[in-house]
Amino acid sequence: MQGWHEFYEMIGAAAATLLGLLFVSVSLNADVILGPAHAHSKRLAEQAFQNYICVLLVSLLVIFPGMSLISLGNSILWMTTMWGAWVVYRMYHVVAGPLSGESRTRSLRRYLPTFLGFGALVYAAARITLKQGDYTDWIAGGAIALLIAATIMSWELLIRIAEEKYAARKD
Repeated sequence: MQGWHEFYEMIGAAAATLLGLLFVSVSLNADVILGPAHAHSKRLAEQAFQNYICVLLVSLLVIFPGMSLISLGNSILWMTTMWGAWVVYRMYHVVAGPLSGESRTRSLRRYLPTFLGFGALVYAAARITLKQGDYTDWIAGGAIALLIAATIMSWELLIRIAEEKYAARKD
């Protein structure tokens, strides 16, 4: 994993920075994001938060000094399997009842990159744990997918906040 050390330092720092910006955005706009009439914005913030935290934790695990590949696989497998179950639960709710004004397909498509990111992490960690090879490139791919998905969700959240504030000013 030595060859990946700088990559995970960089992606972990990016996830931590973007997570901090998400905290600031949610704090400054709590009324628009967390209110009962804004379930969609709350879901976006929660999923972005979850993805950023996962990328940060994977990065920390990878650069943890002296961790064997098997230990890394076990750690990532347990962490991402539990979180992945939560992603599947959220996807079920999106399919069962999308938010007003949004199609099921659009709602589901938003969760697809997150699902693929967690899927890549679970797959890689399981293969590593079962001693079937070095799937660290899959771990990197899963982390990148989660970082991209979280950033897209954060951007969509910011757009929704701006639209909400603009609509409030017009009234």
